[in-house]
Amino acid sequence: MQLTVILALFIAMLAGEAAAEDPQWMSYFSPSGTAVLMAGTMLLFWSLSRLAGNKLRQRMVREGVAGKGVLRLPGRVDLLMRVLLLGVYGFQLTVGGYARLVEIQWGLRGWILVDEVLLIGPLVLLMVGHWYCFYPVNRMIREYVMLGHLAEGLAARPVWSVGQYLMFQLRGGLLIVMVPLLGIVGFKDLVYLVRDRWLAEIWTAKIGSEATLAMGTEAVVAVGAGMIFLLAPLVLRRLWMTRSLPAGPLREKLEDFCVRMKLRYRDILLWETYSQVANAAVMGLIWRIRYLLMSDALIENMSDEQIEAVFGHEAGHVKHHHIMFLVFYVIGSSALVLELSELLGMGLEALLVGRDAWYDFAQWLLYGGMVVLMAGWGILFGWVSRRFEWQADVHAVKVVAALADAGGGACASGVAASQLATDENADGPDGRLNRQGAEVMAAALMRIALLNGISPEAKSWRHSSISNRIRLLRHLAETDGALKQFERILLRLKIVILLSLPIGALLVGWLSGLGD
Repeated sequence: MQLTVILALFIAMLAGEAAAEDPQWMSYFSPSGTAVLMAGTMLLFWSLSRLAGNKLRQRMVREGVAGKGVLRLPGRVDLLMRVLLLGVYGFQLTVGGYARLVEIQWGLRGWILVDEVLLIGPLVLLMVGHWYCFYPVNRMIREYVMLGHLAEGLAARPVWSVGQYLMFQLRGGLLIVMVPLLGIVGFKDLVYLVRDRWLAEIWTAKIGSEATLAMGTEAVVAVGAGMIFLLAPLVLRRLWMTRSLPAGPLREKLEDFCVRMKLRYRDILLWETYSQVANAAVMGLIWRIRYLLMSDALIENMSDEQIEAVFGHEAGHVKHHHIMFLVFYVIGSSALVLELSELLGMGLEALLVGRDAWYDFAQWLLYGGMVVLMAGWGILFGWVSRRFEWQADVHAVKVVAALADAGGGACASGVAASQLATDENADGPDGRLNRQGAEVMAAALMRIALLNGISPEAKSWRHSSISNRIRLLRHLAETDGALKQFERILLRLKIVILLSLPIGALLVGWLSGLGD
């Protein structure tokens, strides 16, 4: 879902920038025509979502939720509907004229966050409608999971209501991405407003050139965006409905685990999901605002050993600096996307110079090419993210094996933190991953799939399928040299990401020179 939101926001920014120039190709409809088209496309999309949800529910009733391949269908249909959602939303903003209505006809261009919020309004309505139409499918899956809990004698809370489901999706799927990005956009709008209204004339008259002012502005925006990103966990923990994990044996175990792993954090949080979602997460680049999250369903329905494995996975993200490298990837690859877009625009301009009749066609090619580049960026982001998830799984296996050697658990006494750190970095026989630790992590992954009502074979953009992750762990535990090869691949990947930063900066400078 996060990728859908990111791509949708990119489409909104692209459409807003294009509408500011008031091109002819975005002027097909009057304000009333735009409103009618918006309502019509939303009703059509909601109807298709409802139809897809009903068909899925009928198949579940007919074949059973546990029927062959049934649990894989919801994810596939949901992906298809999200692609359609992006297409409908882009159509509304461009051909439908909504971006032009907001930016030009209502005159809101330059208002801090006002135009951005209005532009993403249709996105929110489309997503909420889609979630509402798919709630019956989700409810059937949750009821199936609940029956499994009862059969095993585990905790089984009532299935969430449609209101709880929508609120969880809204806060955890939409706002978790939108709030930080809107904060960055709002800060950028404020900086540009101050520059254009009060600073530009004074700067060029008494301090420096327009070029230095532009460079200084971009530097301030970059620093502000970085600060917003660093401080975002303080806000995101509220969006995710979290509270400090209560004092007790589990918190003591996890705190002891962190001490032994030299893992620093601000707090360990209980992530409240109405006991419907079994998951864990880590937020924050620096330890003073780093939070470790464990969901209620995960804590209630997994063994201590499995919880340690999941916690070790999250600790792996911290140890291997995955958040930082993903940020570097976003910066470097985004610069590359912008540079390729600029080159595409320059190429089209050179090709169609003097052919005014082809201008609208060239604009469609340009913006279509940018959307394709952004989609490619998202696919590559998923590819990188999956490898980081695999590395975190490997780290969890090593931690589980080290804890077992130390005495069988996170509270094993008499083991120094330095010794555990050394054990954690040791490989198994013949350079393989520890087989017992791999099986513990595999059991934890399968348990998560069961608790979340997802098929182990269901593919995931950022995490890969559960079955694929288990196969990899067993391969690393059974094949000589496979672990070292895997670690070399991850090292090379991180080096490439680091190199993308100076390369991207050099390309930006080169293109700026071409523009001048």
